[in-house]
Amino acid sequence: MKGAFDFWVMGSNGLSHQAGAKVNEDFYAFGKEIIAPAAGKVIYAFDEVQDNNWPAMNASAGFGNVVLLETAKKEYFVFAHLQYKTVSVKEGQSVKQGDRLGLCGNSGNSTEPHLHFQLQQLPDFNSATGAWIYFKEIQVNGKKKGDYIPVKGDKVRNL
Repeated sequence: MKGAFDFWVMGSNGLSHQAGAKVNEDFYAFGKEIIAPAAGKVIYAFDEVQDNNWPAMNASAGFGNVVLLETAKKEYFVFAHLQYKTVSVKEGQSVKQGDRLGLCGNSGNSTEPHLHFQLQQLPDFNSATGAWIYFKEIQVNGKKKGDYIPVKGDKVRNL
């Protein structure tokens, strides 16, 4: 999807996991809180897909556990591959920026625990077109940037 991001948590060892990783819990992203980047209304929330037993994938489950958030501008944020039974919002619920949506997992068509994050113009996953996401303020490779779109290989951090 155009403009989509896959976010991993990298350790001081330069890897997304502890040396000798065998289970999801060995990955630094697994179980991390996923928070709303903007206020909005939860259009869809699902957390019934078991997490993959790494390194297996579940191609038939697509996004796996997912939250779809509608902003006031009728833009739609997708948060995918969330951890089984950890989605903490319900359809129709209003959320504020910073509210917890769920935990990072390894559900669906996922190679390892990470967050798939995308912006789209429609709520329908199948007919939507992705859009670029500009981050108002973000740390990129150790430097503060504004109105920035991360590129592959950037090391990013919230400010």
